[in-house]
Amino acid sequence: IRIIPEMATLIAELISGGVDVIKAVPPDQMDVINKSGRARTSVAPILRTAIIQLDQAGRSGPNPFTDRRVRQAANLAADVDAVIKHVLNGLGDRVATAINPMAFGYDPSLKPFRQDLARARKLLAEAGYPNGFDVRFRTGPPIVEPAVQQTSEAISADLAQAGIRVHQNYIGPVFEWSWGYYSVFDADAILYDVFKCGEPYSYYCNKELDDLIQAGRSTLDQKKRVEIYAKAQRLLFDDAAYLYKWGLRGVWGISNRVEYEAPRDEIDRMFVARPRGQ
Repeated sequence: IRIIPEMATLIAELISGGVDVIKAVPPDQMDVINKSGRARTSVAPILRTAIIQLDQAGRSGPNPFTDRRVRQAANLAADVDAVIKHVLNGLGDRVATAINPMAFGYDPSLKPFRQDLARARKLLAEAGYPNGFDVRFRTGPPIVEPAVQQTSEAISADLAQAGIRVHQNYIGPVFEWSWGYYSVFDADAILYDVFKCGEPYSYYCNKELDDLIQAGRSTLDQKKRVEIYAKAQRLLFDDAAYLYKWGLRGVWGISNRVEYEAPRDEIDRMFVARPRGQ
C-alpha cells in the first residue's frame, strides 16, 4: 500500500504500472484510464450517500438553516439531477433523503426535490431573506466522494441563483458529507449517527425522528421496521433536514495485470485480487 495524495499522480502511477488498484477516480478521468491500454475502471453502486449538511441544530451558532423554509429553499435551488448527469457523468443515484437505495428500509416511493428557483426565492423571502444571504461552506479534498470539489462548485452556483451565496472555507454551518453506513445495509446505520439529536456527526435534532429511530431499534419485525423507516424518510424530506444529493457509485482504477472488481461496501479485500490469467 502506498499513500499518494494527488489524483493525477495516482492515475499516472496506475497507467505506468507503479500501482495496481486505486479508488475514487474522478468521472472525467475514466476515459484516460480506459483508453490507456494498461488499466481499466470498475464501477459499482456503493453503500454511501452524499449530502450537504445544513446546521439545523445550531451547533455552529445561530444561522439561517435553523429555519425549515431556508433548508427547503436550498433543496429547491440545487439542480441535483443536472449535476449527476453533467458533472458525475451519471455516476450517482438520486435520493429523496439520505437513505441509500441499497439500505434496508429505503422507500422508493418518495420522490426527490426538483429544482424550482422561483419557489426557493419565495421561501427565502418568507423566512426574512428577500435579498438572500451569505454563508460559509466547508469544503475539502476528494477523499472518498469522486469529483466532490466540482459537484460542490456546481451546487454552489445553483444556490447563488436563489440568493444563498456560499463562500467556500474550512468552517461554517454548511458542509460536504458522505456516509458509508459502517458497511451495514440498514437505514438505522445512517439515521442514528447522522440525524439523531446529540450524536457527534448529527447537525439535526427532531424529537419525533428520535422516537422513530428508537422504535426501529426496538423490534425485529421487518414489516414494522419498513413502516417506521418510511415515516422517518417522509419526516426528513418534509423537514429538509439536509441538502440531499445522491447514492454514490464508486469508481476504481485497476491494472490490466490484475483481476479485481469494485466492492459495493467500499472495503478493499486485496487478498481476493489475482494476477490475470490465473
